[in-house]
Amino acid sequence: MRITEVALEDIKSYEDRTVVPIEGGVTAILGENGAGKSTVQEAIGFALFDSLPFNNKEFVREGASSGTVEVTFEQDTQNGTDRYKVVRSVGRSKYGVHRYDPDADEWIDQDIDSKTQLVDWLCARFDVEDGDELSSLWSSSIGVPQTRFLSDFSQTPRNRKATFDALLNLDAYEESWETLKDVPDAIESRQQDLRRDIDTLTGEVQGLPDERAEAESLADDVEEIEAGIERKTGELSEKEDEYEELEAVEEEIDRLDQEVDSLEGDIDSTESNLGTAKEELAAAEEAQEKCEANREGHRRYEEARERQDELEKQEVERDALVADRDEQEDTIQAIEFEVEQLEEDLEELETARETLEGREEAKERYEKLDDRIGSLKDREDDVDAFEVEIEELAEQIESKERKIEAKEETIAEIEDEWEGTTDPETLSEEINNREASRKQLESERERLEEQLDRLRDTDVDAPCPTCDRPLDEDHRSKTIEQREARIEEIETEREELAEELDALRERRDTAREVKQRVDKIPVYREKIESLEGEIEDLRAEKEETEAELADLKDELADLPDLETERDDLEEAYDEYQTAEFRVKEHADVPDELEAKRAELEEEQSALAEIEDELEQFEGLDEKLTEVKETLEETESAHQTYIKHEQQASQVEERQERVEDLESELADLETNLEETEAELEETKASFDEERFETLESDIEKLREELAGDRRSLEHKEENLAEVRETIEELEEKLEERQEKLQQVKELKADQQFADWVRENVREAGPKMREIITDRIGSRANELFRSIRGASAETLEWTSDYEIVVHDADVRKSFSTLSGGEKMAAALAVRLAILEQLASVGIAFLDEPTANLDRQKKRNLVTQLKQLDSFEQLTVISHDQTFDSMTDYTITIEKDRQTSEVSVN
Repeated sequence: MRITEVALEDIKSYEDRTVVPIEGGVTAILGENGAGKSTVQEAIGFALFDSLPFNNKEFVREGASSGTVEVTFEQDTQNGTDRYKVVRSVGRSKYGVHRYDPDADEWIDQDIDSKTQLVDWLCARFDVEDGDELSSLWSSSIGVPQTRFLSDFSQTPRNRKATFDALLNLDAYEESWETLKDVPDAIESRQQDLRRDIDTLTGEVQGLPDERAEAESLADDVEEIEAGIERKTGELSEKEDEYEELEAVEEEIDRLDQEVDSLEGDIDSTESNLGTAKEELAAAEEAQEKCEANREGHRRYEEARERQDELEKQEVERDALVADRDEQEDTIQAIEFEVEQLEEDLEELETARETLEGREEAKERYEKLDDRIGSLKDREDDVDAFEVEIEELAEQIESKERKIEAKEETIAEIEDEWEGTTDPETLSEEINNREASRKQLESERERLEEQLDRLRDTDVDAPCPTCDRPLDEDHRSKTIEQREARIEEIETEREELAEELDALRERRDTAREVKQRVDKIPVYREKIESLEGEIEDLRAEKEETEAELADLKDELADLPDLETERDDLEEAYDEYQTAEFRVKEHADVPDELEAKRAELEEEQSALAEIEDELEQFEGLDEKLTEVKETLEETESAHQTYIKHEQQASQVEERQERVEDLESELADLETNLEETEAELEETKASFDEERFETLESDIEKLREELAGDRRSLEHKEENLAEVRETIEELEEKLEERQEKLQQVKELKADQQFADWVRENVREAGPKMREIITDRIGSRANELFRSIRGASAETLEWTSDYEIVVHDADVRKSFSTLSGGEKMAAALAVRLAILEQLASVGIAFLDEPTANLDRQKKRNLVTQLKQLDSFEQLTVISHDQTFDSMTDYTITIEKDRQTSEVSVN
């Protein structure tokens, strides 16, 4: 698996949508504390592993109602590489998964819109059983929070066992033993349930023969009813065929009646249309005559209209030239005004240059004085700052002197306490002796309980399973009483030993705490020496600051005289500034004036050209007037021609319409005569009396068949119920045989369950030793590489305690220095991740606390050599990682908003 991108919007300090690209190999996410580095890790745990170490509302940016996380990752499969984008929101219910289709170059929605669906999909993708295991995979292995990185190893042995048994899946052995605890009793209970079921089933199957006889009788009745239905169905079919033939004749009579009515209506309509067509023909012939009378006037009108269009185009062209001439005159006037303005600006420019030459020396002196005064005023606040700094240095010196006194008192108290404390190793030996006695009692109790079970299960007169004597009832009872009494004694002794063990462990824990404090005495002495050195440095810094304060006060004494001299020069300085502004403002005036004068000449030349073009349009208005008079003279003839032109063109078309309607009327009258003759012939062939008789017979047969079918349905229902009862009884008979077989099998299962349960519990501690030894060996390699000290070795014990051996000195995790603790925890964490992290990614949050630069470099070297991971991400505020890792992401915070840059 490879994460390629994380996008955050309104998440903690991320406002607008911020994309964080993630590469392979070892990546460093760098930034100051509070910049938003860990938020990237938390976002991945939230989206892909449903894990968040705080309330969801705290994950949303302050002031926003909701936020969104998008994580894109790739995963190798048998068919290639799949790419997915998981979207999850905080503050609202929004969940989504999208798969990238490279062929279509688009993201395809996977139809996931609830948290349950998302968690189920992620469990299947990462091969875990449920959401709890998914969340634990992140928080205990892949993305361990900074707060737990060291604290898991500082727990008591019992809590360490709970933490790492769950992480290494070793708690499954104890859980299996607990789960199997009630299996033998459950099997016995199951046997009793089966025997009761067998008795019940035996009584239920007694009526099976009677049910089979009733089924045969009902089957005969069904066969007889079905034969009657078949006969009546045939008779009904024959009568329905004859009825349908007569019904078709009746329908034909109705159709012919309708056709006669339709033809009569068509004849009336055609006669009316013929009269209308004759009237329209006469109107068209009259329009044709009017068009001929006005044709010459229409021709003259059209010619005048074409001449008018041509002249109007010339009029538009002339008017455009007139408008251009007016616009050109306005342009020339505006340029002449600009030339006048530029001539005035040129005079101002020459005056300003003279002022600059006269005020140059005064301006330079004024600026030097102003800079000196500003510098001195800026340092006025330094007087108070120096005085505060001197007071703070004095307080720090006093504080460190008090700390030295406190640490010397602490050393004395620890030495006094150790004199009255028993060595914890001595107490451990006593604890081991009592634990051995308790285990021996446990073994004896288990042996006695096994003998009791065998005594209770052995038949009378069989050999005794404990002494091989004949087992009569009296011997059995006495033997059982003896062993039960011994078991009670053992329980009493075990409880006493448990109380002694609790007391000894409490004393040992107290002694270990004292021993830990004794081991810290050298650290306290080193701290005292360090504090004394710091005090010397602070006293030297205080003397240096006092000298700087005295020098500053001397310089500030000259400030009033400097301000007076500067004020006398202020008027000259202002005149220089004004003149300098004018010079800059009018620097381009000479060139602009020359350009404007040239532009004025060009525009005047263009005006002359426009006036030359206007001369060709003289007499245009008189020509337009002459054309308009011709149009007025021929307007009446033109309108008359246009009005009747279309109607006159339809004379031939309307003549054809009259002829067609006359032919159509003759055809309709012939069709009417033929249809009336066919109607009379069809009515003569219809037998109405036979038609009504058949209708009555068909209705009667249908009623009889309906009754027969209801009777058949009732008989078939009864037959089905009886057969269902027979089937149920036969299943119960078969079930009875199966339960008899199950009783035999459960007897053997009960014996096997007892054997399995004991072996499962014994396997847990053995597997813990094997796994911790393997992980501890790999962790030792990593620890020595990170520390760079060949004399140090790391051991991870079977109770998950980290122990460092330095030559002959054995140091527990609680007594290690900060750097040693971090190196040891890192080594074990990385070894565990190599063992468990099948997902192929890991995040280390601030893993280099208390490590010097060389040990950080050693750590990065080891991270790069871990072949089990495609991606390892280190989150740190240490900028030295920028030059050590394959890839660097820097996060900065500006105005409460995180910003990302990639190197």
